[in-house]
Amino acid sequence: MKTRNIAIAAVAASLLCSCGSHQEYKCVTPLPADVSPEMLLDCTLPASFKPEDFDWDGYTLKLTVCSKDVYDAEEVAQLQAGDTLIYCGEPIVIDALAAVEGGIEINGGQIDEGGCFLVPNGGGTFVARHWDNHATYTEALKAVMTLAEHCVIIDCGEMPTDPCDTIRTDLKTYVENLKDSRPNFSPLNTLVTIRNGSITEISRRWIP
Repeated sequence: MKTRNIAIAAVAASLLCSCGSHQEYKCVTPLPADVSPEMLLDCTLPASFKPEDFDWDGYTLKLTVCSKDVYDAEEVAQLQAGDTLIYCGEPIVIDALAAVEGGIEINGGQIDEGGCFLVPNGGGTFVARHWDNHATYTEALKAVMTLAEHCVIIDCGEMPTDPCDTIRTDLKTYVENLKDSRPNFSPLNTLVTIRNGSITEISRRWIP
């Protein structure tokens, strides 16, 4: 909490200091995704895919590996009206920004009115928030991964209080049955664990 308050205070101080001074407009983008094909040996990463992306004959999964959008705190501290922020892959021209409790409001903070909200993320970074307070993600790379022989799916229920299901056998039947109910696996709630180059676990948690 102390680190968060310091980060917001630093941005607030920068905003005050920038008043009345001239600075060339700039574009602030998320930090480069720390994801590479070489990482797909032993890691746990957010990913997106659908039931149709499973190849049960080859026992593989075609997935899109995603990276959380993280911004450098120093760049955020230097933002001013007229600058551009890349948010959800789209440019937002900043008309107004303010340090408020919990983070930084840009253009009033309302997503449906051309605004957004940034919050401290630790390690000298900020992260953007979207609907229901979710972080935003960018597609990093696409890959076709082998499913490990004993791959497990840990899946949430349809309601927040439903217990998770752990599927260890007949993954095909389980996934096929999702097509008419909850087909999409999103980086907002899905983590894929890879060991020795094969997927050992797919975990999906409930989100609003």
